[in-house]
Amino acid sequence: MISRRRLLSTTATALGTSLIAGAVPAAAHPTRPTAPAGAGAEALRVGRPTAEYVRQPLGLGPERPRLSWPLAATGAGRTQSAYQVRVALSERALEKPDVWDSGKVVSGQSVHVTYGGPALRSRTRYHWSVRVWDGEGKVSAWSAPTWWETGLTDPADWSARWVGAPAALVGAPALDDASWIWFPEGDPASSAPAATRWFRSAFEVPEGVTRARLVLTADDGYTAHLDGTEVASAAADHAADAWRRPSLTDVTQQLAPGRHTFAISATNGVAGPAGLLGLLELTTADGVRTITTGDGWKATDEEPGDDWRAPEFDDSAWPAAKVLAPWGAGPWGKVSVVHAPVAQLRHEFRLRSTPVVRARLYSTALGVYEAHLNGKKVGTDSLAPGWTDYDKRVQYQTYDVTGLLKPGANALGVEVAAGWYAGNVGMFGPHQYGEIPSFLGQLEVTYRDGSTERVLSGPDWRAATGPVTLADLLTGENYDARLETDGWLRAGFDDRAWSRAEEPAEAVTAELVAAVDAPPASSRSSRPARSPNPNPASSSSTSDRTWSGPSGSASPAAPAPPYGCATPRF
Repeated sequence: MISRRRLLSTTATALGTSLIAGAVPAAAHPTRPTAPAGAGAEALRVGRPTAEYVRQPLGLGPERPRLSWPLAATGAGRTQSAYQVRVALSERALEKPDVWDSGKVVSGQSVHVTYGGPALRSRTRYHWSVRVWDGEGKVSAWSAPTWWETGLTDPADWSARWVGAPAALVGAPALDDASWIWFPEGDPASSAPAATRWFRSAFEVPEGVTRARLVLTADDGYTAHLDGTEVASAAADHAADAWRRPSLTDVTQQLAPGRHTFAISATNGVAGPAGLLGLLELTTADGVRTITTGDGWKATDEEPGDDWRAPEFDDSAWPAAKVLAPWGAGPWGKVSVVHAPVAQLRHEFRLRSTPVVRARLYSTALGVYEAHLNGKKVGTDSLAPGWTDYDKRVQYQTYDVTGLLKPGANALGVEVAAGWYAGNVGMFGPHQYGEIPSFLGQLEVTYRDGSTERVLSGPDWRAATGPVTLADLLTGENYDARLETDGWLRAGFDDRAWSRAEEPAEAVTAELVAAVDAPPASSRSSRPARSPNPNPASSSSTSDRTWSGPSGSASPAAPAPPYGCATPRF
């Protein structure tokens, strides 16, 4: 596991050094002349105050928020000499504040003024305003009333449970039982010539297979055939260390009950360690069975004839492949399968006909997520909840969803992706914090009559996968339009065929903290140049710009392309 703080501090140190080295001496900046302090009789004006850097923050977490306000005046040289802050539970009560009145405080501080009233309560909106005095003792008008709202500030406020899709849906096959093999020539785990070797193995497929997944990798590359048909390949790119990222291929449609044959050519790009590692996972109603590289495989160093890929080819003269090391051992270590589909979680609930006056969704994820209520996206965030050291703390978001609810049937749908939690983190690879992304959500509804109701994430939720078959912050996103699930975000969808959501295998011990920064947002959009693809389930796009964030579409006036377009979001 890596430390987010350590990685970011290293980057910041390097950046700071470069900035200092190129800094411009202070003397190079001319001093702007100032007007006399008494110029202009108008008092200071208070601009738009903020709490913890945000105007009207929702779900604030600090026990003592830091308040700031910008100042404006005619003329230069005007300064604040004192301030007064008032806090109340309603805007009307600010005249006689029922929470806190700082009184006149002699101070020029207008940034990070710490709230000094009584302890704040969870789920509470606090209204506040401020006025200031200038150096001549003139007092400003009160600022326009504003507010901050606290989140769930006590761990006991949380009743929701972490849930995610079952590992059988979003997890990769475990390679624990597989072994690295190669043609028997000395000690291939230490050194083998730069050459291609050929491998074969026959196996039986039982009745009732509902899913078959093939995992393969080779040091340095391979081409795999199943019953004479190519099913997977990887170029022998030694410099890229492609063997560190085993491929995952669904071969369910290629496997009927009976006998089948793998025929694999593997290439060692440069002289050095060489090996082939693979596993076929067969899922039936009785459980999971695996067929792995290891004992029983044949190998040759002489290029066979064209028919060597066929099931009926006679490989009896080939020697047995040499078993080099179990997965996790040898020079290769624990290679990880790149498999990160987006999980779809959903839950339906009913609300009374009494009008709803307030509704808040408190939510977060181990991974990244997007929540939807009745088919509409909640909030404007991208890649929420952001990157933290997940074993220590996880940020949660607070959303005002009052306008998204309706009497009767409602549906809460959530998409959860690997993000930094289970996806690739820089050069360190995937699964730095965990294996299966999870979601935590608590919807709290207040009716006009003062009664409340809560909708909590838990094992009664339903789970499935959808069209995003791979979502990784580094490797990108794969979208298969054939797997779209129309209507799953709305009430009335039939999810009986979906799996039950599951709680994480290990209890989540990270502290839940309110988000400390504003969500990322798109600043502009562009239509990428696209090439039509004869396969309607997939398409590709290119751009002449480098982007940080999701791709978007051009202006509504731009003509739509004659093929579908999915915008990467995870």
